[in-house]
Amino acid sequence: MVENVDNLVLEQLRLIRETLAQMQAKIDATDEKVDDLGTQLRSVEGVLFGLGGCIRPIDQRVENLETKLGA
Repeated sequence: MVENVDNLVLEQLRLIRETLAQMQAKIDATDEKVDDLGTQLRSVEGVLFGLGGCIRPIDQRVENLETKLGA
């Protein structure tokens, strides 16, 4: 009888370990996705910063034209 109880406990522990391993795999995959999103976000920030540098001189030229036209 004791052996049956020990076997049941061991089987439950094996199932718990398997479940934890599956959960860890999902967490690891999620971490990778978060890292990828962070990289993409930094890339988009770089593009936006670069566009800001291009737009600034255009904005200044428009302001100069408006000043010359008296607008």
